[in-house]
Amino acid sequence: MEEKIIEKYLAGEATEDEIKQLFEWVEADAGNRNILIQYKKALALLASGDEDTNEAWTQFILPRLKGRNIRQLIYRMVQIAALFVFVFGLGMLVYHMFLVPSRESLEYTSGLKVDVPLGQMANLTLPDGTKVMLNSGTTLEYGHRFGLGQREVFLEGEAFFEVFGDQDHPFIVNTTSLDFKVFGTSFNIEAYPEEIKTTATLVEGSLGIIGKNGDEISRLDPGENLLFDRKNSKMVISRVNTGIYTSWRDGIIIFRNEKLKEIAKKMERWYNLEIVIQREALAEEPYYGSILRNKPVDQILEVLKLTSSIEYTIVQRPDKPTLIYWK
Repeated sequence: MEEKIIEKYLAGEATEDEIKQLFEWVEADAGNRNILIQYKKALALLASGDEDTNEAWTQFILPRLKGRNIRQLIYRMVQIAALFVFVFGLGMLVYHMFLVPSRESLEYTSGLKVDVPLGQMANLTLPDGTKVMLNSGTTLEYGHRFGLGQREVFLEGEAFFEVFGDQDHPFIVNTTSLDFKVFGTSFNIEAYPEEIKTTATLVEGSLGIIGKNGDEISRLDPGENLLFDRKNSKMVISRVNTGIYTSWRDGIIIFRNEKLKEIAKKMERWYNLEIVIQREALAEEPYYGSILRNKPVDQILEVLKLTSSIEYTIVQRPDKPTLIYWK
């Protein structure tokens, strides 16, 4: 059986004759059936989320497989997939036991500033009952009058909010580029001050987008995402799978056609690393796939190596963040 037919079958492009030929090949030998299963496992490992997996395979995954020893690659990916389940279960246990403080320990009634270190996350409950989850390298701040006729916070970084409903007192999130006004909703905002892009994703409720002059620019409906480019003041609102933007809360990171240089920045925050990309073309290379944040860095690098053109070198430094070269 030519690998091309298997690839076409998984991409939904095989003809009836090719499908018949594939099934005859599978039925002829148990080993052949296992080969097809391995291909499917590899696709499932890389194409997480609700998008069309056929599109994922043809546009992003299959091009990465060209010119490689396919069976050796698939075998290695399935090894990683086997680790995926174990590490995910163990990672989430560690995450809930050690990385996320209990909500009781982070309930505040006066002014507050929370700085989440690189490589960590935190949960907190605000005095009005609003629940917030903060990603790595994030700062959240509010004044001592919070809840006394006003509900306003200042965010640098990424956070998921579940805002306690109060029609008389709107909840305001201030960021470097834009502000957001809500009445009772759940949403995700990513607004790191060193990044030129700010994103907001609304899961439920209503979210007003406020310019720095105080005027409402637009409003998000559930299932919509805002992408704002601070460099050129360009704003794009689109319908999205919100799980892609909120899965980080469960330790799952989903990338959809994201440049490797952007992934490197995120990994630096998650793990307190320094990543040096030595090829300009590599920095611009798009990536499509899913990784577990709680997996060891070397395993994540192996996944990236298998599904992109990355080669890497790790340099341990006792008194500084680990240095990783991508080449």
